[in-house]
Amino acid sequence: MRKPCIATCALLLLFAVAASTLDVKSAAATKVAVQWGHLAPSGYPAGEGEAESWICNEIYWVFYNTGTWGSSNAYGTYTQLGYVFQVLQYCQSPNNGVTWATAWWVGDFKPKGGNPQPFGYLGFYGHNGQDIFDYDVYKYANYYLWPPPNSWWQPISSKQYFAFIWTCANGGLYWYTSNGDWYNVPGITSPAPSPTYPPPANPNTKYGFVVNPYSTPPTVVGMPLAWTGSSSLSIDGYNSPDYGSYCYVGWETISPWMVNPTGYNGMQYKWFPYYFYRYALGIDNYGVHANIKSSLDYAARMVFGSGYNFGNSKLASGEWVNSTGIGPGGWWYSRMRVFGNGNLILPY
Repeated sequence: MRKPCIATCALLLLFAVAASTLDVKSAAATKVAVQWGHLAPSGYPAGEGEAESWICNEIYWVFYNTGTWGSSNAYGTYTQLGYVFQVLQYCQSPNNGVTWATAWWVGDFKPKGGNPQPFGYLGFYGHNGQDIFDYDVYKYANYYLWPPPNSWWQPISSKQYFAFIWTCANGGLYWYTSNGDWYNVPGITSPAPSPTYPPPANPNTKYGFVVNPYSTPPTVVGMPLAWTGSSSLSIDGYNSPDYGSYCYVGWETISPWMVNPTGYNGMQYKWFPYYFYRYALGIDNYGVHANIKSSLDYAARMVFGSGYNFGNSKLASGEWVNSTGIGPGGWWYSRMRVFGNGNLILPY
């Protein structure tokens, strides 16, 4: 299997010395795609690590082979806070000419616990305990820290225009006000003792909020807000996309393992992002880049069967999953959510 080379110290110099840290075909990458991910120390099924590494590698090559994207596979060892800081800050730097960036993330969700309720801050497992939380992503993706002697945080709109986050819980509606008020919904914000039918309706309408506006940069909770910097994304970017510049795809409560079967033709869930990116970047679409909605539809047809699109699949409608992956064990209602502009197209 072909594997991208990421040098030791890689992402500190990422893109600045493109040939040694990032496989790009130009002196400077103006469009940047990074594949992140890390599993928890235990609790995952056999073959999951290999499947996650494989899909990150496949996505890396899809971007690399366009000839117009800088792509870097940071799965595993390089998924840690220091490297995330360096990559996001590279994209934010006014000196580097990055115009568009996108992130794929797969692996395990890590809640911080406590306040803000219901899960505390939301995060990802990182290598050697260097975990990454929503407040980290927000300040690195929406500000630029000028080095000494200036040493100040300049607000700059996020360059992370599309994020596809395949972990538990980092794509849900958990609050209903910008002050963090929330409705407790068994199966969504807390475990249910057993499945209920019809499934739970979610009256929460917020995917994040500013916890402390007085810190520098402000402290936020919620990954969609963290990556995009926007609190006004459509909460149904598939059926009712907005006209903005951002799209975020993630999971409310439980996400399937990459090795889980989809129930069709021996397919596993790792094939969903595989086909999504092939369609979005035109490989399976006669060279034409498809928008996020159409790419989700194509991937759903490939992994669930010809009668499906994203909207009528269990990804969108949801299903009950018995898991101990979030807080106490019990039943959780799992669904994929699309925020923002589902008509967004990854640029050529």
